[in-house]
Amino acid sequence: MTRVLVTGSSGQLGSYLCELLLGRHEVTGMDLRPQPHLKLKKVSGVGDIREPKDARTHLKGVEAVVHCAAQVSVDRSLEDPISDASTNVLGTVNLLSESTKAGVRKFVYVSSASVFGPPKYLPIDENHPTSPMSNYGASKLAGEKFTLAYARTSSMECVSVRPFNFYSPRADPESPYSGVITKFVNRLKAGKAPLIEGDGRQTRDFIHTRDVAEMLLLVLEKKGLNGEVFNCGSGVSTSVLELADKAIAASGRRLRPEFTAPRVGDIRDSLSNCSKAKEVLGFSPKVSLEEGLSELMR
Repeated sequence: MTRVLVTGSSGQLGSYLCELLLGRHEVTGMDLRPQPHLKLKKVSGVGDIREPKDARTHLKGVEAVVHCAAQVSVDRSLEDPISDASTNVLGTVNLLSESTKAGVRKFVYVSSASVFGPPKYLPIDENHPTSPMSNYGASKLAGEKFTLAYARTSSMECVSVRPFNFYSPRADPESPYSGVITKFVNRLKAGKAPLIEGDGRQTRDFIHTRDVAEMLLLVLEKKGLNGEVFNCGSGVSTSVLELADKAIAASGRRLRPEFTAPRVGDIRDSLSNCSKAKEVLGFSPKVSLEEGLSELMR
């Protein structure tokens, strides 16, 4: 049994991962806000990854770190790039630095598919060039680069995982920065049609957060991955129009999607090649998009 620190433990990904770790490992959490999930209240604490003292306190006796904490909004990164970089770059560097001092043996960094930018080919594998379109993508790539530098310069085993579009019932429907699935479901629950930005033909790779947490567990428990990078997606391309139709079907309502202006700076298509994760980790997603949407509508 390994003592694991999960940062961002109150968020949708961190909370699923903490639940998965319970009983298998000794898990502790760290987040800016108190843990909302009753099951996890005893294992999660409050702290700021940007503060050396907070990191030091939470890292005592820790053998492995899964770094989920991040500023996750593309829009917010454009509105406040300093805050975005402070959390995603300096917070990561602080955590890496304090982890090495604390004698942490393994560090798993949760990166993002946004590091790729506009795809030069599909599906996108781990060797695809990285050219982020947003401040958020740039800050996540910087955090990843620092993590992989520590893989070469420290005694920690450092690994990076790049999730594509993940979703779950734990995404905040009240946030203006929520993903498209959360927005569609929130409108449908209110009896409103899904609102599509642009023509809806843009495609994405959607994966349930539980599946992302499963992959992080596999990475955590497998040895010999120092310096490796893994994509984490479903490997299935879904257009936003298809997503709207599936969400409407899951809701049982008779509605047609509505359309509005396209988002500025959005990439047209995104699809993961996850063959490396399947071959090296034995990973394959378990939750279909239809199952995930039905869960959200419930």
